[in-house]
Amino acid sequence: MLIDTGLRSGAAGVVAELAAARIPAVTDVVLTHYDPDHVGAAAAVQRATGARVWLGAADVRILRGEEPAPTRTRRAMFRSGWLGRPELPELTALPDDAETEVAPAVVAVPAPGHTPGHHVVRWRGVAFIGDAARVSGGRLVHFPGLLISDRAAADATISAITASAPRLVCPGHGAPARLA
Repeated sequence: MLIDTGLRSGAAGVVAELAAARIPAVTDVVLTHYDPDHVGAAAAVQRATGARVWLGAADVRILRGEEPAPTRTRRAMFRSGWLGRPELPELTALPDDAETEVAPAVVAVPAPGHTPGHHVVRWRGVAFIGDAARVSGGRLVHFPGLLISDRAAADATISAITASAPRLVCPGHGAPARLA
């Protein structure tokens, strides 16, 4: 299992590290959301491993160009190729209204706000939260407003993550942390 893949420019490094690691074969990749710094190397990882790549349904539609990004800022970032343009892997859409067990004990949970199809991944008391929030002083806090697609949804997501009382939170940016 791999959660997020990083930028496309780092794909060769990710694939090499997976090949060298003494871990079971990667059969699934869960992308927390559609931003290029999280999905960029997914196609290369899929080619190298044959893994199934999961992404929230709303974010799949945005990446495929079936729907526009939800805010003017995000549309401009998408058009400009901010952080590079990801090569699209074959994607399996996660429902945006229900939890999905993507592997034994690994559950993708809808966590909209940062993007419409953002998901958090839970595994044995650990929450991999992508960009649903940042950790500051043992609390979950928002990213800057221009990076949030829906503030009310982001508020609800932060409340839900906190209420789930994970023993460890692993954000997409920053070190793993325990919540206060």
